[in-house]
Amino acid sequence: MAFPGFTRGNRYLFSPDVWTWNLPSGYTCPGASECLAYADRATGRVTQGAKATFKCYYTVTERFPAVREKGWANRELVWDKPSDLQADLIWALIPRRASLIRIHAGGDFFNQSYFDAWLDVCRRRPDIHFWAFTKSLPFWLRRHDAIPSNLVLTASYGGKHDHLIDTYGLKSSRVVYSEAEAERLGLPIDTDDRLAAYGTGSFALLENFTRSKSIRLPVAG
Repeated sequence: MAFPGFTRGNRYLFSPDVWTWNLPSGYTCPGASECLAYADRATGRVTQGAKATFKCYYTVTERFPAVREKGWANRELVWDKPSDLQADLIWALIPRRASLIRIHAGGDFFNQSYFDAWLDVCRRRPDIHFWAFTKSLPFWLRRHDAIPSNLVLTASYGGKHDHLIDTYGLKSSRVVYSEAEAERLGLPIDTDDRLAAYGTGSFALLENFTRSKSIRLPVAG
């Protein structure tokens, strides 16, 4: 049985000091479309969404029971609870001396209450730098003027609300299949989450399972 909590970031992130908070992919991703996938809680078997065109990175890691159970423990901790209680529960689990937190290597903001809880957590911990990829763009836009300065959000193309990215000029990420494609789009490739965490402009992510000698595989959102 897994206990809820944060997990150390993987080796592709720009710093070994990064912590991540994860939820089960697909089951908590209301805005997903082109990356939508679900890993069965019991078996880890992955089912792709009807419109999926590229693989969800995190569902691949969910083949490991410990990864699946951690995500489900986090989901059960916050699911169907009021926003202020969600914030209290997450805040209490932040590791001691944490300074960098990526919200959701797996999963997404599954409703407005949960999104608002994270805004509260970020305000309570101004000493921590937070960032997140999200396809749950309506939740973000409803609070667009209330995002804490220590939280950096990136709108992830490939979801149900892509049209809102251009409409509101949101910082975004786009999955590409080659360096040449990124160059044609005029987008730098983020190889280690540095542009996601600190950049102000849009960028590309090389598709998770494309092999390249010059570019490491990113942790796509």
